Amino acid sequence: MRVLASGSSGNATLFSGGRTHVLVDCGLAARSLVHCLRAEGVEPQALAAVFVSHEHSDHVRGLRVFMKKLRVPLFVAPECLETSQFEDVEFASVEPLEGGHAVTLGCMTVTPFLVPHDAACCFGFRVESGGVKATMATDFGEPTALVRERLNGAHCQLVEFNHDLERLMTGSYPLDVKIRVKGPLGHLSNEQASRLVSRTMDGETNALYLMHLSKENNLPALARLAARDAVGGRKVRVEVARPHEPTPAWEG
Repeated sequence: MRVLASGSSGNATLFSGGRTHVLVDCGLAARSLVHCLRAEGVEPQALAAVFVSHEHSDHVRGLRVFMKKLRVPLFVAPECLETSQFEDVEFASVEPLEGGHAVTLGCMTVTPFLVPHDAACCFGFRVESGGVKATMATDFGEPTALVRERLNGAHCQLVEFNHDLERLMTGSYPLDVKIRVKGPLGHLSNEQASRLVSRTMDGETNALYLMHLSKENNLPALARLAARDAVGGRKVRVEVARPHEPTPAWEG
């Protein structure tokens, strides 16, 4: 697994199992996506599928151009397809995403699960291959029982550590945006993420990726401190996902 980029400026993550590769989100410019994939030894046409978590621009910015000439299936919620982000866009193959319905591609199984966010529909993903499990849960305002269930037993957790609450509330965002970000359909704070990780991490977990950090309302050091508090004495690798370049890969 390689996080190609994560943050408010763009999101994309590559999951690989054997010769099966899937891309989750296309929030980078198409040229950057192609460059990142090729750096991993994956040609875009070799992807088994592209998955979209939701329709916000930092997750679909490069989708229109990236998918234009690809004969690769796109998995996306029907509700997202009805938004303006997908107007007048044609894809070679579109498959509906539904929470809890697993998608099997080669040796990989991808299972979407709903997360609470102010989008038409928003998913996290449980990705399994060869008995190895990774769960990505980003873009949600509060943990739910379903989110906790999908994180349990994951060898790698990719969890949103979006903001430090004090930095958010004393920062330059307008009040209505602050309320939106900290609300139940917004984004997870360091403290919320730390509690979530501490309750879901078990002996199977060996890696934790801190995802979707806000450039203005968080600092990598603050997110890492919150994560270390959650990890405690466990031998777990902690990585802060980078906004403009790939983060060191997790090999499972």
